[in-house]
Amino acid sequence: MCKINMHVRYAMNKLQENMKLDNREIGIFISRDCIVTETYTGKTYKYRAYNYITRETKYLGYKKNAIEKENYINLLSKVAELHFYNTSYPEDGEELIDYIFTTVFTSFGFNIRKEQIELSKHMYRAMIEQSISLSDIAVGLGKTHAYIIASIVYHMNDKRKWHEPININKAIIISTSSKRLQKSIVKEYVPEISRMLLAHGIIEEKITAVIRKGRENYICDIRLENYVKSLPAHKKNPREYKTLKNLLESNQADLSNVTGIRNYDRERIKVIPKHCNSCPENKHCRYRNLQKEVNSPKYLFQVTNHNYMIADILKRAREGIPLLPNYKVAIYDEAHKLPDAYISMRTVALEKGGILELIKKVKPKNKKSRNAKLLINNCNEIIKVVNSLFNKVISNINEEMYSEEHKKYPITDIATLRQDLKQLKIYILQIVVLISDIKRKEQIGFEKLGDYIDIIINSDSILWVKKTTTSKQTTICAVSKDINEMLAQDLFKKNSSILMTSGTLAINGDFTYIKKEMGISNINKIREIHKISPFDYYQNTLLYQAKDLPYPDQKDDEYIEQVAQRIIDLIIASYGHVLVLFTSYESMSKVQRLLKNKSIKYPLFTLTKGHSSAIKDYRKSKNGVLLACGSIWEGVNFTGDLLSHLIIVKLPFLIPDPITDSQKSQSSSYEKFKEEILIPQMLTKLKQGYGRAIRTETDTAVISMLDKRANKEYRQVVRQALPDCKITYNIDDITRFIKKKKCHEYFL
Repeated sequence: MCKINMHVRYAMNKLQENMKLDNREIGIFISRDCIVTETYTGKTYKYRAYNYITRETKYLGYKKNAIEKENYINLLSKVAELHFYNTSYPEDGEELIDYIFTTVFTSFGFNIRKEQIELSKHMYRAMIEQSISLSDIAVGLGKTHAYIIASIVYHMNDKRKWHEPININKAIIISTSSKRLQKSIVKEYVPEISRMLLAHGIIEEKITAVIRKGRENYICDIRLENYVKSLPAHKKNPREYKTLKNLLESNQADLSNVTGIRNYDRERIKVIPKHCNSCPENKHCRYRNLQKEVNSPKYLFQVTNHNYMIADILKRAREGIPLLPNYKVAIYDEAHKLPDAYISMRTVALEKGGILELIKKVKPKNKKSRNAKLLINNCNEIIKVVNSLFNKVISNINEEMYSEEHKKYPITDIATLRQDLKQLKIYILQIVVLISDIKRKEQIGFEKLGDYIDIIINSDSILWVKKTTTSKQTTICAVSKDINEMLAQDLFKKNSSILMTSGTLAINGDFTYIKKEMGISNINKIREIHKISPFDYYQNTLLYQAKDLPYPDQKDDEYIEQVAQRIIDLIIASYGHVLVLFTSYESMSKVQRLLKNKSIKYPLFTLTKGHSSAIKDYRKSKNGVLLACGSIWEGVNFTGDLLSHLIIVKLPFLIPDPITDSQKSQSSSYEKFKEEILIPQMLTKLKQGYGRAIRTETDTAVISMLDKRANKEYRQVVRQALPDCKITYNIDDITRFIKKKKCHEYFL
């Protein structure tokens, strides 16, 4: 039996538009396309059912006393038997999707987008067929609404098919790489859609969604209690101390919802694996109670990030305890980031500090027993080998050949490294035997270390060294050369629907590159859909291309000086309101110094590593200039006139690293490698950067490209990848465009 739905306002308004009702008549509940009303005559309470779309009606009876809400279900059983009940809404899934977009959404002021409806139907069909959907969808088409509606309709029809009660279901997972999008889905998109569907009686209870994230984002009861006990109240900031004390009494589990404490405090009260894994079962543990709650069937949508999703998949593969509930659909939004997330999760890392810390935990302090002497000897030998092999690796890094942007450097003498690691493995196996079951946790640590060494020794691994400037940590990393095939095996072997969507999943409508990256080139059950932006780029954008600058070379001072001067000319031409995108922190730093010396009249901000305040300051400036690199190429939105001029300094070819080097070595020729890997990677990143300029239908902007290659050898592929717009080589045209498109306030 259906649940009681009290969202009656829309249905009553619809009835009153077309029928004359008793002014004492009030709506009490709806179900599908029918509403039940109650009229108090002064003596009795009369009840009537209407189909508020067809306006058919039936008198249900009267009562001396008003029917209590808990007894509405009896009325509903009568309504469900009426010939006009549930006759107005389509039963077919695709028709229902059409109805929701064209009738339900428009009743709340949404515009009809034909492409959005087609996308939602495409996704729905993929769910029905349990196939893989690849969708490349431009900004402005509303892909989030499309997959949420497809999911809800699929869920409704799936439950109807199997006659499942409302509290039994398998979840729908939405995985993204953006915290902002995760929060929007849970706090805005799903509640808004739920409210509209409830108002139309299409669903009987609200749709719910919950964010899932790693345990370090939550509070540990034991650590919180111990930390508060250790704090001297007279030395701690009173406000922070009070917040921490109040947390003891609350059931608050999510650290992101806690305000008034510093990051230092958060680090000391968060859940950490080494404590959590060995913690006894505790029914009062807020973190474990929360996990039980969020894994319950009450949440249809489980919203998470790519790393957490992959961690769940890998746990299931190892027959471990899953992080997420069982699911029937997996939706990967921002799916172009999935391969990198998978590589990160599958990368094996040997840290010098971590190995030495493990040795410290098992090395005895005295030599009383023979076992202790052997253990000390093995520990000392490991320390020698570790120090030696890391020194060799560091001394052979060619920092001139490889940029420090990604801190990834190839290992030049792999044979020596593997020989040293084989020796290290011998000592590790001896330690595993010597510590026996006395230190089981450390024994597991050494066994895991041995497994990592086996992977690094394997000839099918790609090896590199990662250097971290801040912590001065050096790490030896390895990942399988067959990482694409591994991704396909892990992510696509499950018998469920998989939807992958992004604004940059295809190159000019072609999904060849991303299918190769995900190892699914030979899979047959793939549905593809490509939708271009509805924005009028031809009228709202102007593309400026520089033809006369030198070939890009950040080591060339003359090139840097000319680029800096051209950026100044472009800033002046658009009256500020500029975002300058670099591909290198080194070149950004050089240009920034020159711009500061020129004293441009618009506020200048530089987004350096770890200093996100520059974005806030830029937003406040209204007409400033922001120099940026790295992650800002995607995921940061500046709507309106704040960003009216996007300058792309250099085509964003990815910085060479050991993984791309391995891909190059496996290609039959450099030309083929460039065509199949380098250019698609560059175009994907270029589209992401280009997308910063126009975020809404009313945005107007200039995009300036300073890399002369975009107008020469890569002219054709760049033009095909970008939206159709007017092109100029004259800076004066920028000023004319800005003056024509912007209002008076822009220039103040």
